[in-house]
Amino acid sequence: MKLVWLFYQQMRRSSIAPLQKKLLLSSKGALFVAEGGKWFLSCCLVIILCSRSSVFGSSFTIGLLLLLATSPFIAVLLDSGEKLQRDYHYDYLRLSSEQDDVIWRRLVIIHYVSYMLRMLPTVFPPSVALVVKLGWVGAALVWFGQATLFFLYVMSHVMRGTKFGERRVFSGVLSCFFSLAVGYMAMIPIVSLLQLSRHAVKTYGLSISYLSYMDGLFAKWQQWIHERVFTWHGMVGLNGGVLAASGLAIAAFALGSLRSVRACVEAKTYVLYEWYQRVIQSSWPPDSENALLYKDTCLLMRKASQLDKPPLLLFLPGEWFLVTGANIALFPFIHNLFVICFICLFEMYIVMTGTLRAVASTFSQVFFFESDIERLLVFRLLDPPPLVQLIQAKWTLLRRIGVYPCVAALGLLAIEWAGWFRGNALIVVLLSIIIMPLYPLVIKRILRTDYEVFCFLLSSGEKVELASPRDYAGYMVVAAGNHLFHRLFIYVTIFSSLISAFFVLLRGEQWGWYSILFVIALYIVLWGSTRYSIDRRKEGKG
Repeated sequence: MKLVWLFYQQMRRSSIAPLQKKLLLSSKGALFVAEGGKWFLSCCLVIILCSRSSVFGSSFTIGLLLLLATSPFIAVLLDSGEKLQRDYHYDYLRLSSEQDDVIWRRLVIIHYVSYMLRMLPTVFPPSVALVVKLGWVGAALVWFGQATLFFLYVMSHVMRGTKFGERRVFSGVLSCFFSLAVGYMAMIPIVSLLQLSRHAVKTYGLSISYLSYMDGLFAKWQQWIHERVFTWHGMVGLNGGVLAASGLAIAAFALGSLRSVRACVEAKTYVLYEWYQRVIQSSWPPDSENALLYKDTCLLMRKASQLDKPPLLLFLPGEWFLVTGANIALFPFIHNLFVICFICLFEMYIVMTGTLRAVASTFSQVFFFESDIERLLVFRLLDPPPLVQLIQAKWTLLRRIGVYPCVAALGLLAIEWAGWFRGNALIVVLLSIIIMPLYPLVIKRILRTDYEVFCFLLSSGEKVELASPRDYAGYMVVAAGNHLFHRLFIYVTIFSSLISAFFVLLRGEQWGWYSILFVIALYIVLWGSTRYSIDRRKEGKG
């Protein structure tokens, strides 16, 4: 904090120097005039907007106040690394005994905090006005906007100096926020139509009167959609708990991604976190006789220092942003505790699957059998080939290195749920414990298709020139057969839950029994989709 204050004082003195020369004032006088003028102009602008809100419109006023409260921080995203080096005497600080990356990360945070202090007269009055007009929702909206800008600020430094270019990394980040928008936009019409249908069923029952009543409500439904999607009043009127919790998750994500910030452009690749590398090393116990596990562990360690994307993207997959966007639209209308339990279980399973799939795709040389395809001739010379040791090595590695990303993604999802259903936070924690035994079954389901295609290529005896089993022409056919029942189960679950909600087929505690049935069926389907054919060559001889 002392460093932040010193750098802030330095920036403030440099900004008032022209004013001090022009008006022949002392440093304190020039500072008082400059700061007082900023506060006065900002307060006057906010007062004029609020007093004329009936003329401008409520939606326009709220949008403009939010823009004033967050837009000044956009300028800090455009500061180049050379400017930071000049302003904060980076060459001098490099003489210390600390590493360049540590010093640079510290300067990145100091620069952002000192910039926040400088922009306080500009952003504080409109923030207060939003809180006065919208209460808790206004505060949550300001926090969400500033947390998002802080995340973009950190990502702007993460993206610099990599051989993959800023465009590729930015497209990955943009796809995450696009998933959030898709989840919100897809859920809004479903929720609105669900509300109308439930009201009609309770009034008329499932009869001809219900159909005629719903036909007359479609115009009202379209108007409701327009208000919720295309007006600020409808968007911020949803809830503040989800916005606040989502902002907390994004800020935590940004702080965690600081480990990926590099000080110089010579760093052409991303490196996995040091503690995560130690986790990978511990995946091979010294007393293990599985040589393939040792081979895959060494390959993982080499890949850990040459990642093609920031390691922070391992911890929040696109599925997390998708369900978060859906929750922003869904949460205000959920009041049944058993419905909360069902949706929470379903979303946690989807996020767990997406996280493990993201980890496996990051280390595709190991988990997608790309390195084993290169050694296919060696496997054919062995009789019998060590297929059991091969797949057990993959299971062991993915089970150990996937724990932390899954815990992080599920933990942030639990924070999001607890932020809205504050009285049921303990229930969310208990549901997280219930869903974790599915973890090894999900791992086996993800790796099954690649393993079976590898076994088929091994038993074929033909010369194979493929970089991965996924390049095989029949890969999609095998994948469709392996995941058919699982996908059918997910689709049936979504369809049946929507139908039950639309027509009020389930009420109260019945949703609790529905949740129990969902968990039991999920275990059965996953158990069926994790039954491997260990040696395809033996099956062929039989």
